[in-house]
Amino acid sequence: MVKFLDKLIGSGKKPKSEAEEYQELNLSEFEEGFKDEPANMFLRIAELGGLELLPELKKQVYEGNVLIIDVSPAKHDKLLFDRAIKDLKQVVNDVHGDIALVKEDQVIVTPRGMRIDRQKLK
Repeated sequence: MVKFLDKLIGSGKKPKSEAEEYQELNLSEFEEGFKDEPANMFLRIAELGGLELLPELKKQVYEGNVLIIDVSPAKHDKLLFDRAIKDLKQVVNDVHGDIALVKEDQVIVTPRGMRIDRQKLK
């Protein structure tokens, strides 16, 4: 009954804003539970600044890992960007994976058995 009256006439308390309701999560406890478990696939993050990183990126895709690559440093050099994307597309074709540009400066590369859905969830 008290809750009903509080809703009807108010309790005199100011409603909490989203910032006040925000609670910091400590993920270290969650991560410790999986520390010793082996993984079949990793999500790797990379920044493409030059061609010297391409062999490692290719290796990661061949090993079955997913890559999220920040290509913003390479976008200033059109030849570098085009060569890197061409090489990554070749690897994707080799492993029957997928590649997509996300936003303007991120590329996602996936290995065999994983496709990128190009439609946004609504």
